[in-house]
Amino acid sequence: MDLMKKLIILFFIFTPFFKLLASENLVIVQSVSNTKKTFVIRKGRDAGVSKGQLSLFSTTDISFTARAKEVTRHYSLWVVIDKEANVPFVRDEVVSYTSSLERVWNEVILTKLKEVEVQKEENFLRDITRSYLTARAAWGFAITQSTSEVQAESLESRSGLHIEGTYSTRVNRHLEFGGGIRYDKDSARGVNPERTIPSTRTFLIADVTYHFNQLKDSRSHLYAAIGGGIGQSSTTVGESTKTGNATILPYFRFGYETSPRGSSFALLVELQIESVVAKETFTEGEEQSTSMVNSKVSMGIRF
Repeated sequence: MDLMKKLIILFFIFTPFFKLLASENLVIVQSVSNTKKTFVIRKGRDAGVSKGQLSLFSTTDISFTARAKEVTRHYSLWVVIDKEANVPFVRDEVVSYTSSLERVWNEVILTKLKEVEVQKEENFLRDITRSYLTARAAWGFAITQSTSEVQAESLESRSGLHIEGTYSTRVNRHLEFGGGIRYDKDSARGVNPERTIPSTRTFLIADVTYHFNQLKDSRSHLYAAIGGGIGQSSTTVGESTKTGNATILPYFRFGYETSPRGSSFALLVELQIESVVAKETFTEGEEQSTSMVNSKVSMGIRF
């Protein structure tokens, strides 16, 4: 009686294994097309293969589903279901073949999910790889500043408003190149004697931006940029005015971009640090150089 119980238990344990052997076996690949989309195996009608049948083919590295396109008595021609996939086999390679519907449909579902993800990525890239117009307004102050022929302690602080507009093109998921114009208006506060020294500068600017991946389940992301600019500068000191050239080299920007759902624009919030040098000449011919490192907070909108 005990022996009978053991035999019954062994029967139930190994029944799934025998079923798997019935539905999964090894086959030899007879040929593979030049397009890597179809292949032939030595298994046809006599082995139970029918036209239109779905089966799973596997190696130690990959599994994929294929459909029987043509079937003869001893051979069958198979087409890969996934349009993006290629047949990873070579002629005379031994591969695993199964007609288990459960495994086949699991693979079909995975293939469809992959196609959905690929399509989603293509749509996302199509939406973002385009040209943009961006407007920014920033308030900044000088972390450090110095002017030739002027005592450092006679300049207390410098702050101002900076406005810019840029045109840019995003070439892929991460990189964007842009250029535009910028207008600065700031004032330095002088002491001994107390005075305000206003300056205006206009620049042509260019930068490259790296966009990080979207924050999870959102329409927002972080980005970083590096750029520079060249332009003209004008400063009024008392009754005198000095003019000349100015450069921004470089500026670093770190920002956050978010796009309200259903909108055609994005909002920007940024922190920026930059080095500005202005080389100016008074009407009397005296040259003066001003250097500053600015820290800025800006907000913007892009279309």
